[in-house]
Amino acid sequence: MLADKLWQRGKQEVANLLHEVDARISRRSNKIINDVPLVVQFTTPASAELSLTKVLSPINDAAWPESGASTAEEYARWAFTMCGMACTAMALEYFLNVKIMPVKLAEEAVKYGVYEVSDEEISDMRYREFATWIKDYGLRATVYSRLSRAGIELALSRGQLVIASVNPNIRGYKTAPIAQRGGHLVLVTGYDRTASTLTINNPSGFVSNDSQRQHTMTTIEFAKYFAGRGIVLQKF
Repeated sequence: MLADKLWQRGKQEVANLLHEVDARISRRSNKIINDVPLVVQFTTPASAELSLTKVLSPINDAAWPESGASTAEEYARWAFTMCGMACTAMALEYFLNVKIMPVKLAEEAVKYGVYEVSDEEISDMRYREFATWIKDYGLRATVYSRLSRAGIELALSRGQLVIASVNPNIRGYKTAPIAQRGGHLVLVTGYDRTASTLTINNPSGFVSNDSQRQHTMTTIEFAKYFAGRGIVLQKF
Protein backbone atom coordinates (compact mmCIF):
# COMPACT_ATOMS: atom_id res chain seq x y z
CA MET A 1 0.00 0.00 0.00
CA LEU A 2 2.77 2.44 0.96
CA ALA A 3 4.78 1.50 -2.13
CA ASP A 4 1.74 2.16 -4.34
CA LYS A 5 1.18 5.56 -2.73
CA LEU A 6 4.80 6.52 -3.23
CA TRP A 7 4.64 5.35 -6.86
CA GLN A 8 1.49 7.35 -7.51
CA ARG A 9 2.96 10.43 -5.84
CA GLY A 10 6.15 10.13 -7.87
CA LYS A 11 4.16 9.70 -11.07
CA GLN A 12 2.11 12.77 -10.24
CA GLU A 13 5.17 14.91 -9.57
CA VAL A 14 6.70 13.86 -12.89
CA ALA A 15 3.47 14.79 -14.70
CA ASN A 16 3.42 18.15 -12.89
CA LEU A 17 7.02 18.88 -13.82
CA LEU A 18 6.70 17.88 -17.48
CA HIS A 19 3.61 20.01 -17.95
CA GLU A 20 5.24 23.01 -16.28
CA VAL A 21 8.38 22.71 -18.40
CA ASP A 22 6.20 22.38 -21.50
CA ALA A 23 4.27 25.49 -20.47
CA ARG A 24 7.47 27.49 -20.11
CA ILE A 25 9.05 26.51 -23.43
CA SER A 26 6.05 26.06 -25.73
CA ARG A 27 4.52 28.81 -27.80
CA ARG A 28 0.89 29.45 -27.03
CA SER A 29 -1.80 31.69 -28.41
CA ASN A 30 -1.99 35.20 -27.04
CA LYS A 31 -5.73 34.93 -26.53
CA ILE A 32 -8.24 32.09 -26.28
CA ILE A 33 -11.95 32.61 -25.68
CA ASN A 34 -14.05 29.42 -25.78
CA ASP A 35 -17.84 29.68 -25.94
CA VAL A 36 -18.65 27.05 -23.31
CA PRO A 37 -22.28 26.68 -22.23
CA LEU A 38 -23.02 27.27 -18.55
CA VAL A 39 -24.35 24.46 -16.37
CA VAL A 40 -25.13 25.43 -12.78
CA GLN A 41 -24.95 23.09 -9.81
CA PHE A 42 -28.26 24.37 -8.50
CA THR A 43 -31.63 24.27 -10.29
CA THR A 44 -31.35 27.56 -12.17
CA PRO A 45 -28.76 30.34 -12.51
CA ALA A 46 -30.71 32.47 -10.01
CA SER A 47 -31.03 29.67 -7.43
CA ALA A 48 -27.28 29.59 -6.75
CA GLU A 49 -27.36 33.02 -5.13
CA LEU A 50 -30.62 32.33 -3.31
CA SER A 51 -29.29 29.05 -1.90
CA LEU A 52 -25.83 30.28 -0.90
CA THR A 53 -27.17 33.42 0.77
CA LYS A 54 -29.68 31.19 2.62
CA VAL A 55 -32.72 32.92 1.17
CA LEU A 56 -33.88 29.59 -0.28
CA SER A 57 -33.18 26.15 1.12
CA PRO A 58 -32.63 23.59 -1.69
CA ILE A 59 -35.23 21.27 -0.15
CA ASN A 60 -37.82 24.02 -0.72
CA ASP A 61 -36.75 24.82 -4.27
CA ALA A 62 -39.80 24.13 -6.42
CA ALA A 63 -37.57 23.91 -9.50
CA TRP A 64 -35.73 20.82 -8.19
CA PRO A 65 -36.72 18.66 -11.25
CA GLU A 66 -34.51 20.97 -13.35
CA SER A 67 -31.47 19.46 -11.60
CA GLY A 68 -32.11 15.98 -12.95
CA ALA A 69 -32.78 14.62 -9.47
CA SER A 70 -35.53 12.07 -8.82
CA THR A 71 -36.77 13.83 -5.68
CA ALA A 72 -36.40 17.15 -3.90
CA GLU A 73 -34.50 15.34 -1.15
CA GLU A 74 -31.99 13.94 -3.63
CA TYR A 75 -31.43 17.38 -5.12
CA ALA A 76 -30.99 18.97 -1.68
CA ARG A 77 -28.44 16.35 -0.71
CA TRP A 78 -26.26 17.01 -3.73
CA ALA A 79 -26.83 20.74 -4.36
CA PHE A 80 -23.84 22.14 -2.48
CA THR A 81 -21.37 19.48 -3.67
CA MET A 82 -22.02 19.28 -7.42
CA CYS A 83 -19.57 21.91 -8.67
CA GLY A 84 -17.34 19.22 -10.19
CA MET A 85 -20.25 17.50 -11.90
CA ALA A 86 -21.54 20.82 -13.26
CA CYS A 87 -18.07 21.54 -14.69
CA THR A 88 -18.08 18.05 -16.20
CA ALA A 89 -21.52 18.62 -17.72
CA MET A 90 -20.24 21.83 -19.34
CA ALA A 91 -17.24 20.01 -20.81
CA LEU A 92 -19.38 17.17 -22.15
CA GLU A 93 -21.72 19.62 -23.85
CA TYR A 94 -18.84 21.66 -25.26
CA PHE A 95 -16.71 18.79 -26.56
CA LEU A 96 -19.35 16.20 -27.45
CA ASN A 97 -22.67 18.08 -27.62
CA VAL A 98 -23.99 15.72 -24.93
CA LYS A 99 -26.28 17.11 -22.25
CA ILE A 100 -26.35 15.28 -18.90
CA MET A 101 -27.62 16.90 -15.72
CA PRO A 102 -25.16 17.13 -12.79
CA VAL A 103 -27.18 14.91 -10.44
CA LYS A 104 -27.23 12.12 -13.04
CA LEU A 105 -23.47 12.40 -13.43
CA ALA A 106 -23.00 12.39 -9.65
CA GLU A 107 -25.04 9.21 -9.25
CA GLU A 108 -22.88 7.47 -11.84
CA ALA A 109 -19.64 8.86 -10.40
CA VAL A 110 -20.37 7.42 -6.96
CA LYS A 111 -20.18 3.92 -8.42
CA TYR A 112 -16.57 4.62 -9.45
CA GLY A 113 -15.52 6.01 -6.09
CA VAL A 114 -15.41 9.60 -7.34
CA TYR A 115 -17.37 10.47 -4.19
CA GLU A 116 -17.66 8.69 -0.88
CA VAL A 117 -21.22 8.98 0.37
CA SER A 118 -22.36 8.36 3.94
CA ASP A 119 -25.52 9.22 5.84
CA GLU A 120 -23.86 12.36 7.17
CA GLU A 121 -21.95 13.78 4.22
CA ILE A 122 -20.61 13.55 0.68
CA SER A 123 -16.84 13.73 0.21
CA ASP A 124 -14.99 16.12 -2.07
CA MET A 125 -14.54 14.94 -5.65
CA ARG A 126 -11.61 12.52 -5.95
CA TYR A 127 -9.45 13.45 -8.91
CA ARG A 128 -7.81 10.12 -9.67
CA GLU A 129 -11.08 8.22 -9.59
CA PHE A 130 -12.66 10.99 -11.68
CA ALA A 131 -10.01 10.53 -14.38
CA THR A 132 -10.81 6.81 -14.58
CA TRP A 133 -14.57 7.31 -14.62
CA ILE A 134 -14.80 10.10 -17.19
CA LYS A 135 -13.17 7.92 -19.87
CA ASP A 136 -16.53 6.17 -20.20
CA TYR A 137 -17.98 9.45 -21.43
CA GLY A 138 -15.33 10.03 -24.07
CA LEU A 139 -13.16 12.53 -22.24
CA ARG A 140 -9.55 12.25 -21.14
CA ALA A 141 -8.73 13.85 -17.79
CA THR A 142 -5.16 14.62 -16.73
CA VAL A 143 -4.70 15.51 -13.08
CA TYR A 144 -2.13 18.09 -11.96
CA SER A 145 -1.56 18.56 -8.25
CA ARG A 146 0.65 21.53 -9.12
CA LEU A 147 -0.64 23.72 -11.89
CA SER A 148 0.48 27.23 -12.80
CA ARG A 149 -1.25 29.96 -14.77
CA ALA A 150 1.10 29.19 -17.66
CA GLY A 151 0.04 25.54 -17.43
CA ILE A 152 -3.61 26.55 -17.63
CA GLU A 153 -2.95 28.76 -20.64
CA LEU A 154 -1.02 26.00 -22.42
CA ALA A 155 -3.92 23.57 -21.97
CA LEU A 156 -6.44 26.09 -23.29
CA SER A 157 -4.16 26.95 -26.20
CA ARG A 158 -4.24 23.26 -27.15
CA GLY A 159 -8.03 23.13 -27.26
CA GLN A 160 -8.47 21.72 -23.76
CA LEU A 161 -10.51 22.97 -20.80
CA VAL A 162 -9.40 23.14 -17.18
CA ILE A 163 -11.32 22.32 -14.02
CA ALA A 164 -9.55 24.45 -11.39
CA SER A 165 -9.68 24.09 -7.63
CA VAL A 166 -10.44 27.45 -6.03
CA ASN A 167 -11.63 29.06 -2.83
CA PRO A 168 -15.45 29.38 -2.97
CA ASN A 169 -15.18 33.13 -2.37
CA ILE A 170 -14.18 33.51 -6.02
CA ARG A 171 -17.87 34.14 -6.68
CA GLY A 172 -17.58 37.49 -4.88
CA TYR A 173 -19.47 36.40 -1.77
CA LYS A 174 -17.74 35.13 1.36
CA THR A 175 -18.74 31.63 2.40
CA ALA A 176 -15.30 30.27 3.34
CA PRO A 177 -12.17 31.40 5.23
CA ILE A 178 -10.01 33.60 3.00
CA ALA A 179 -6.97 31.38 3.59
CA GLN A 180 -8.80 28.15 2.63
CA ARG A 181 -7.18 26.36 -0.30
CA GLY A 182 -9.74 24.80 -2.60
CA GLY A 183 -13.24 23.74 -1.69
CA HIS A 184 -14.85 24.66 -4.99
CA LEU A 185 -14.35 23.85 -8.68
CA VAL A 186 -14.74 26.16 -11.67
CA LEU A 187 -14.17 25.63 -15.38
CA VAL A 188 -11.48 27.83 -16.93
CA THR A 189 -12.57 28.57 -20.50
CA GLY A 190 -10.26 31.29 -21.77
CA TYR A 191 -7.47 33.79 -21.22
CA ASP A 192 -5.97 36.98 -22.61
CA ARG A 193 -2.23 37.36 -22.06
CA THR A 194 -2.18 41.00 -23.17
CA ALA A 195 -4.90 41.96 -20.70
CA SER A 196 -3.57 39.48 -18.07
CA THR A 197 -7.01 37.91 -17.56
CA LEU A 198 -8.57 34.49 -17.22
CA THR A 199 -12.19 33.63 -18.02
CA ILE A 200 -14.20 31.07 -16.05
CA ASN A 201 -17.61 29.47 -15.93
CA ASN A 202 -18.57 29.24 -12.26
CA PRO A 203 -21.35 26.69 -11.57
CA SER A 204 -22.31 28.56 -8.41
CA GLY A 205 -21.57 32.13 -9.45
CA PHE A 206 -24.11 34.86 -8.83
CA VAL A 207 -26.39 36.50 -11.38
CA SER A 208 -26.28 39.79 -9.46
CA ASN A 209 -22.53 40.28 -9.92
CA ASP A 210 -22.24 38.50 -13.28
CA SER A 211 -19.85 35.86 -11.90
CA GLN A 212 -21.34 32.81 -13.65
CA ARG A 213 -20.77 32.43 -17.40
CA GLN A 214 -17.67 33.87 -19.07
CA HIS A 215 -16.67 35.68 -15.91
CA THR A 216 -13.39 37.43 -16.68
CA MET A 217 -10.99 38.37 -13.90
CA THR A 218 -7.40 39.52 -13.72
CA THR A 219 -4.78 36.84 -13.22
CA ILE A 220 -3.80 38.54 -9.95
CA GLU A 221 -7.37 38.27 -8.67
CA PHE A 222 -7.67 34.66 -9.84
CA ALA A 223 -4.41 33.79 -8.05
CA LYS A 224 -5.93 34.91 -4.73
CA TYR A 225 -8.41 32.05 -4.95
CA PHE A 226 -6.61 29.41 -7.02
CA ALA A 227 -5.37 26.38 -5.06
CA GLY A 228 -2.72 25.56 -7.66
CA ARG A 229 -4.22 22.27 -8.80
CA GLY A 230 -6.72 21.07 -11.36
CA ILE A 231 -7.81 18.68 -14.10
CA VAL A 232 -7.18 19.20 -17.81
CA LEU A 233 -9.98 17.83 -20.01
CA GLN A 234 -9.95 16.94 -23.67
CA LYS A 235 -11.77 14.77 -26.16
CA PHE A 236 -10.28 11.36 -26.92
